[in-house]
Amino acid sequence: MFVPSFVAAQGSSSIAQSFQTTDSNIVVGALVNLQSDSANSVELSTTDHTDRLLGVVGDQALIELSDGSQANVQVVTSGIAYALVTDINGEVKTGDRIAPSPIAGVGMKTTQSGVIVGVAQSDLANTETTSKTVKDKSGKSQSVKIGLIPVQIDVVFYTGTKTNNFVPSFVQNLANSVAGRNVSPLRVLSAAILLLLLFVSVVAVLYSAVRSSIISIGRNPLSEGAVHKSLLQVGVTVLGLLAFTTILVYLILTV
Repeated sequence: MFVPSFVAAQGSSSIAQSFQTTDSNIVVGALVNLQSDSANSVELSTTDHTDRLLGVVGDQALIELSDGSQANVQVVTSGIAYALVTDINGEVKTGDRIAPSPIAGVGMKTTQSGVIVGVAQSDLANTETTSKTVKDKSGKSQSVKIGLIPVQIDVVFYTGTKTNNFVPSFVQNLANSVAGRNVSPLRVLSAAILLLLLFVSVVAVLYSAVRSSIISIGRNPLSEGAVHKSLLQVGVTVLGLLAFTTILVYLILTV
C-alpha cells in the first residue's frame, strides 16, 4: 500500500474498536474491512470487499473499545477521523460520500449506490497531497493525488444520486466499464450518437448494395460474377467503417 509521509494523528472525537492484523501496510487513516475468515482481524479495504467495510484506522479516539485481547490497531467506527482519500474518481470536496477505491486502504468520492465509509468534511485541495501513478482497468497509467482529510465515519449503504437525465443508467455503466472510470455524460452521448450514425450508414449501404445486385442480376444473369465482386467490396468497406468507428468511440470514452 502507498503510505504518504504526512500521516498525522486522528482527532479525539471518535469511537474506535480494537482489532488484530497481520498486514504491516496498515497505517493511520487507512480504510479497512474485516477479513473473510476472522471476526477480529482486519485488512486494507478495496472496491472488491465493500461488503465487509469496517471503518478507518485511528490512534487517538475519544473512546476505545476492546474485548481484552491483544490488539494491533484501533479502527474508528463512528465520529470524525482523518482518512486517506484520492482523486482517482474526481476531486473530493466537502459533503462527498467516501467509498473504498481501487487503491488498497484509500478512499474516493462516489455518486454510485454502495457501501460508504462516511462523508468528507473538507476538500482534498485544501490539504497536503502526494502523487501516485496507477493503472486503470484498461492498463492505462494515470497520476492521482492522495491526502488526509477529516471524514464523518458512518459505514452505511448509500443510494447514489442521479447525475444526469439524458443518458440511461445501463449505457452510462457500460461506458464506465469500457473506460475503466466514470465517463462524462456528454462523452457517452457523443459516442452513442456516433454509433447510431454508424448503424444507419451501414444499413443504408447494405440495403443499397443488395438491392442494386438483385436488379443487376435480374436484368443480366451473366453479370453475377461482377455483382459478387461488388458485394465483397461493399463488405470490406463496411468492416473498415466498423473498425474506424469502434476506435473513435473508444478514444472518445477513454482519452
